[in-house]
Amino acid sequence: MKPDEGLPLIDFFSGEEIHVQARFSNGGAYGKDDRSTTGRGCSLKLRLGDQVLDLVCQTGSVSPFENYLTFAMLVGANSQLENHGTFDVETYKKWLLSRPASWYNLVETLVKAPSSYSRLQYYLKYPLLLTEASGAVHYCKFRIVPAEDGPLELMPEETQRTIWNRNADKDDNRPFDYLRREMNEKLSEGNVQFKIEMISKEKTGKESNMFFHPSSDWKQPWKTLALIDLTKTVDDERSWWGDGRIGGWAGNPGDLPPGLSIIEPVNSQDTNWVNWARSELYRANSSIRNVRRFAESKENVKDIKYIVTVTTGDIKYAGTDDNISIVIVGDRAATKRQYLDTMLYNDFERGDTMEYSFRDREIGNIQYIIMKKEESKLTIESEWYLKKVVVQKDKSGYEISFPFFQWVNNVSQDPLIIMSNQTCLPQNESETRNSARLLETSLSGHWEETRFNWSYELKTGDTIEDVREHQPGFLEVKSEDKSYDELDSRFQWNPEHYTEYKDLRRTLAMTGLKSTITGLFDPINTIEEYKDVVDEIPEESAEASWMEIWDSDEEFGRQTMNGMNPVNLHRITELPEKFPVTDAHMEGILQRGLTLQEEIERGNMYMIDLKILDGVSTGTYEDQQLSLAVPMVLFYLPPNEKLIPVAIQLGQLPGPDFPIWTPNDTREDWLLAKFWFRNADAQLGQIVTHLAQTHFILEPFAVGMFRSLSLAHPIHKLLKENLKNLIAIDTKAREVLISPGGVGDVSLTVGHGSNGIIETLTKAYQNYSYKDMNYKNNLIQRDVMELPGFHHRDDAIKLWDATLSYMQDMVDHFYKSDSDVIEDWEVQAWVKDVFDNGFGKMKHLQEASLGVPSSLATKADLVEYLQTIFYTTVRHSFANFYSFEYTRFAPNSPTVMRGKLPREDDRGQATLETLLASLPTKKQAYLAAATGKVLSNHSSEEVYLKETPNWMFLNVETRKVFEKFVVKLDKIEEEIKSRNMQLDIPYSVLQPSRIPAGVSV
Repeated sequence: MKPDEGLPLIDFFSGEEIHVQARFSNGGAYGKDDRSTTGRGCSLKLRLGDQVLDLVCQTGSVSPFENYLTFAMLVGANSQLENHGTFDVETYKKWLLSRPASWYNLVETLVKAPSSYSRLQYYLKYPLLLTEASGAVHYCKFRIVPAEDGPLELMPEETQRTIWNRNADKDDNRPFDYLRREMNEKLSEGNVQFKIEMISKEKTGKESNMFFHPSSDWKQPWKTLALIDLTKTVDDERSWWGDGRIGGWAGNPGDLPPGLSIIEPVNSQDTNWVNWARSELYRANSSIRNVRRFAESKENVKDIKYIVTVTTGDIKYAGTDDNISIVIVGDRAATKRQYLDTMLYNDFERGDTMEYSFRDREIGNIQYIIMKKEESKLTIESEWYLKKVVVQKDKSGYEISFPFFQWVNNVSQDPLIIMSNQTCLPQNESETRNSARLLETSLSGHWEETRFNWSYELKTGDTIEDVREHQPGFLEVKSEDKSYDELDSRFQWNPEHYTEYKDLRRTLAMTGLKSTITGLFDPINTIEEYKDVVDEIPEESAEASWMEIWDSDEEFGRQTMNGMNPVNLHRITELPEKFPVTDAHMEGILQRGLTLQEEIERGNMYMIDLKILDGVSTGTYEDQQLSLAVPMVLFYLPPNEKLIPVAIQLGQLPGPDFPIWTPNDTREDWLLAKFWFRNADAQLGQIVTHLAQTHFILEPFAVGMFRSLSLAHPIHKLLKENLKNLIAIDTKAREVLISPGGVGDVSLTVGHGSNGIIETLTKAYQNYSYKDMNYKNNLIQRDVMELPGFHHRDDAIKLWDATLSYMQDMVDHFYKSDSDVIEDWEVQAWVKDVFDNGFGKMKHLQEASLGVPSSLATKADLVEYLQTIFYTTVRHSFANFYSFEYTRFAPNSPTVMRGKLPREDDRGQATLETLLASLPTKKQAYLAAATGKVLSNHSSEEVYLKETPNWMFLNVETRKVFEKFVVKLDKIEEEIKSRNMQLDIPYSVLQPSRIPAGVSV
């Protein structure tokens, strides 16, 4: 049959008989069952001599995606229906309703239990470029339709309304593979005929992006190009996988005869990106298949000698007795799988560096390696800490290093592709490396067996609670108890670190038991006796002299600025109505002879309002309901420039229940008011400033990075040290800190059997956004830039500027233009994953997904994104490492208070006895101090900001960028030390030498 008149043609469509192979298939996870609702595909491979045309078509003339962004959105939505039993209809509906066209397009694309593959129409949804011999250029699209006219099978209306229900009907008793059986039966009875039809438009050069959209109406008729006769099924059983997939053959959109070509996209937002990406992916898969063919080859080629040096980490349990093999991949070929073994020697022991050599084929320039760990028949499977591999080709004298610094276990990716020898953006990779890189990130982010899954399941006691609506996502622990010990070992602490952690908790528990027993016979009779608890957990510190003046107003002000929670103080321009402090309250307190309003106007008044605690639940202690203030504090900057508190209201509603307390009250009344404020502040310091705004808010960025970024990506290498232990400590925190009976539960007022910790965490995110993670801007917005003695601010800003410069230099080093950012599909996938799955399921926020971007368009966007992540690990230092310093003496920062909040009718009645009755018991004080000690402890293997022991970058230029950063840190260190020498009580928590490179505690 000859093509219809009027079609632009190329030699391939010459009218001669063309050999055709056809493949019919179902799409997605539901495609395993022919009876389900899913997209159907027909791929044709047409061959004329050595010319090939692959048409990869699907049902529906339109598409639910048209570029990378919408494709990623579709994948994210589908994952809610397809991931290992999860069925999140609400998230899927949210995607549908966000783009109503998606619903329509899905209705046209999906087909529910059709009668036959032969009664469906299949479309090549994205156009190709057709160039005639005359030079005339056209755009064209193809479709495959039944040769005989007949009714089309449309989706039933009810199915359209509930399009997320994809499973087969329960009363559909046909076999799961009835379509394949029906096609085989048809072919056994005779030929099955289809027509290839084409639609075309002459190129004008004025086409908009919408012209290329699948739903664009070209206002041209479809014309018949060829008639297809399908005569028999594939009879090669070796190529049949048994589930509808044919091995050894798949449609490649890039297989086109002369005259047809794929349209080059401008970027990943271009509609033409889809066809281009499919072609690139096929080419990548082809490269991987070639590597597998070489690795499994039976040929015994010995062209050249290879020398492989393997270093096992020098940490506890690092060694393995399992069988280790390697495949070395070059740009021309790959070696066979070579097993690394030394006769009569126990290989791969802790700290060992072993050299192996073998002869194999010439592979060209070395591109990457593939490692495999297989359980030995003679031993029990064990994990292995691979530090690095060095490969050398005989006589070349040139070594290629593959740093790894990671555990390899029985759930590691297989194949374990290591390509860290180079640092490169994905779009700049060689074809050989890029194919492996696509597979590497697919194994981490998409394949069910190996991927790192998101989770929203929090174990609370004996139940599992879904917290997706009010907590960020985190890494799945694939066990029912969700315990740290079941966490993938690639994300656990090194064993020495974990042993130290457990030993410290054990020691503190024994000391606490002794202290509690002693306390039963030695109750606290004076406030100073709380220092007995301090003596039980001794620690020398440069700041310790604060305990001699702990109860002074000036020390209260100093700790507000330079203590463990310095993030809530702000300057005021007016007093809120709910805090009616008057000149009468301030009589004798203000020192410039000005009214309160005048002091406000001159910028001398500051405030803290802990309204976030309003309505938060509290627990019970010894059958008594614990009380919690929701306080406001007014601060005054007197002429001596030492900030002091001048008014405290312990609730949000003024009146007799929450009167205003000032230094004009009795010493005991004023001290009691300060106790209650510090108790409230301690809840926020631990749950909000520390846990929510550094630990849990950072974890989605870490999970997304490990899912999306290759080890060869510069950002993965840049952030690996900062994020490597975050998942470990966060998993442990969910298990033992915030869970019922955990250390947070038993040591905080908002714990003690209540839901207050979760409520506080929820509120933390409702009042926070991505822009608040810019700490320098946060300080500016709080109008504290002129406040004297605010050493925390000075150090935090210096570190902000230094880290920002470091991020800028790193981005400039690897990204030459904004286009590099746009075209970096790994980074864009990472950012989108964090947006969708890290924060996208949370509700009642100020901004969707906390205001975290869903894509990055410029280098400046990327710098901001990286700075936000990197500096949060710095922020963790001041949020955490003063926890023990300022809670070890309980009256200074009581994590639990007993009794009731003082009312107006209690004024003047506070005594030493009532103060002691309100403060924690010795047992409670010890629990708080021990918790602070665990949280503030530095591991012996701690890596600090200026160190790179696991340096993943191999090139000298990148080292220079880091060394420039270190020079700035050294300067900041000296400035802090010099200043601290002039202070009675130093502020040292932000000395760069004391800041860990990441969040690990």
